[in-house]
Amino acid sequence: MQDSKCFTFNSMPVLRCLGIMAFAFVGCGAAPQPTGDRMRDLQSQAAYDGHADFGHWGKSPLNYKEWGTHSNRLIPVYTFGTAGAGDGIDLTTYTGANSPYRSEDQLKRIYGRLPTHTLNSNADYCDQTNLFDLQKAALDAGKKHIFLVIFDGMDWQTTQAAAIVRSGKVPYTEGRGTGLHFLDYTANGTTQYGWMCTSPHNAGTNVDVNAQSVKNPGGVMFGGYDVTSGGATPWAVAPDLGYPIS
Repeated sequence: MQDSKCFTFNSMPVLRCLGIMAFAFVGCGAAPQPTGDRMRDLQSQAAYDGHADFGHWGKSPLNYKEWGTHSNRLIPVYTFGTAGAGDGIDLTTYTGANSPYRSEDQLKRIYGRLPTHTLNSNADYCDQTNLFDLQKAALDAGKKHIFLVIFDGMDWQTTQAAAIVRSGKVPYTEGRGTGLHFLDYTANGTTQYGWMCTSPHNAGTNVDVNAQSVKNPGGVMFGGYDVTSGGATPWAVAPDLGYPIS
């Protein structure tokens, strides 16, 4: 599924910094040798052993790498230069009361239909396609320096982990957080924070490269996000631990 891997724990202003961080997995060949980098050594050993005391990718504590591809979950969004910049550029154009997940029409526009269990009258999150909408609005408004930064693999939990390592304490347990430069940088009061749904239009689509055609339009599984299964915020523990990677 789309977006970050599912991990569980036992200075230039940019228009959009989308938080997602990747960890390199080491193949299970020769036993890893110490490098002096504690974080790297912990992950290398966990990948070699197949399990770790500190956490795991997926729902099974016994399998460090149960899931190594993208998951269907809510991912943090950090913007700089957007607060008060006008309709379409300000992040609140797409969050809170303006969330497309509160509107049947908006969901049909995004998915081509109304996905099951996806309409949510209390949704605060935007959709990943709104990143395009925001940048397009900035371009139309004459903005010349528009940056989209994507950290592949980094979700709320791994951002918190990085802040813990850097600060030597648990600096936050919800929300945007603090302890890393992009978390603390205010861009003169124009930064904003939210989260987005990263569900794809569908999964399991097969294509014929030679014929340049889609063999099975719609794939084998439709997209959508059930907040009662996946959780309402990026820091929430999913009520159904298997849902993000099902």
